[in-house]
Amino acid sequence: MDRRVFWALVAYTFALLFFYLLYRILAPFGVPLVWAAVIGVATYPLYERLLLRFRGRDWLASTVMTVLVVLVFVLPTAGLVALLAGEAADAYKLLEAAGGGRGVPALEGLALHPSVTPWIARAERLLRPLGIDVTASLLPVARQAVASLLGIATGVAKNVFISLLYLVVMLVVLFFIYKDGARLEREFWEVMPLRDRDKAVLKEKLSRVLKAGIVGILGTCLAQGILGGIGFWIAGLPSPVLFGSLMAVAALIPFVGTALIWLPGAVYLLLAGKTAKGIFLLIWGVLAIGSADNIIRPLLIGGKAEMPVSVMALGAIGGFAAFGLIGVVVGPVLLSLFLSLFEIYKAGAFGAPEPAPPSQGPGGEGGKPA
Repeated sequence: MDRRVFWALVAYTFALLFFYLLYRILAPFGVPLVWAAVIGVATYPLYERLLLRFRGRDWLASTVMTVLVVLVFVLPTAGLVALLAGEAADAYKLLEAAGGGRGVPALEGLALHPSVTPWIARAERLLRPLGIDVTASLLPVARQAVASLLGIATGVAKNVFISLLYLVVMLVVLFFIYKDGARLEREFWEVMPLRDRDKAVLKEKLSRVLKAGIVGILGTCLAQGILGGIGFWIAGLPSPVLFGSLMAVAALIPFVGTALIWLPGAVYLLLAGKTAKGIFLLIWGVLAIGSADNIIRPLLIGGKAEMPVSVMALGAIGGFAAFGLIGVVVGPVLLSLFLSLFEIYKAGAFGAPEPAPPSQGPGGEGGKPA
């Protein structure tokens, strides 16, 4: 074997070993590290304004921004988790009672309503030949969904030490993202083994998708969840925080979205004789919750994602299933990175037209940094 080849293999082996050990060290803190990056990217424009106001004193601007993140994001999220844990526990007990044969009085009364009974009988006639028991099928699914939320909320509440450690790690990393983020970004792109033209294209696309994923998708889902929870609270339905959280998750589903949650609630109110509240929830769901996706998302993204909505939704849903809430951002970014690298490879390997640089592409921003 050529001596140069041997030492190259040795060097690559040690490099892989080093990266593996680095992964083992950082893997337990993966979630807070990614959340720090997400929050840092989303709020970096505000940091730049503070940096100008503080005349370039980066440590002061970074400290103020980190404190603002605690006040605006961390404290409300902690309160939401506490409320969600209580409401999810109550809902789970209710579903356990229904599954144990004790029944739920409100649902039993609704099932005996003259308007509902014929539909139940018709559904049973259609599903009986297929061997499908609606009650036996739906209750376990509902319990599983509520149990997942309950597990997340109570896990955060119980593991206080771990949660505080993750919070401290996130805030420390966030501070240095503000303070040294621009320098680290420049160094990252300098070591990328790509042509300057490809770097500019890739950088611009990732910048757009990060904005679309963080500000657009996550912001729209949170807004729809908040509006849904407010609607349930005004209508007098139980557990508005729980159902608002479910609506925030359902907002990722194309076409149907939050209607999976608020529409059954409105129908329940109408059939239960609470006509005014049922009509209110229907109007609120269509005009406020449903329209938020068409109003808030364009305002937040500005139409600059340059990715089809279906691809963004696929990345968000798949990312959520694979990585949890942080996957709403990670999924579209990974899809965008794959598509961009595929275009660069196709252009180099098969002579296909190269992706247009940011200054020439539609809606380009001249290579504006992420």
